[in-house]
Amino acid sequence: MKRNWEVIRKIMIQLEKLPPGDGQLDSTSLEDRGIPNEVAAYHMLLLQEAGLIEGGGRKDLSTPYRFALRLTWDGHELLDQIRRDTVWASVKTRLMNSGLDMSVEAVRAAAAATIKELLG
Repeated sequence: MKRNWEVIRKIMIQLEKLPPGDGQLDSTSLEDRGIPNEVAAYHMLLLQEAGLIEGGGRKDLSTPYRFALRLTWDGHELLDQIRRDTVWASVKTRLMNSGLDMSVEAVRAAAAATIKELLG
C-alpha cells in the first residue's frame, strides 16, 4: 500500500479533535469519512512508527485494527504546519512541481517555505 498524505492529514486532524485523555480514534471509525479500515490502520501504523502519534492495535491479516490516543509533540508541530487548507494546497503544488516525493522532510520544508512567504 502506498502512503497517502491526504489520509495522514485527515487522521491527524481527527485525532487532534479528541478531548485530552478521554478517548481514542479507531481505524474503523474513519470509514464514515471515506477511509476504509485497512487504509486507516496502515496509515495509523505509519504515523506511530514515525513518532507522530501514540497508539496501538493488532496486525491481524484478516482484520487489521489500529487506534490512536494522541498526537505527539512532533505530530502537533507537523499538523500545525499543514492544517490550513491553503498551506496544504501550496505544499502539494510545490512538491509536485519540483518532482520531489512527499517525504516528511519534504512536506515540512515545503510548508515552511509557504509559511515564510505568507509571513512576508
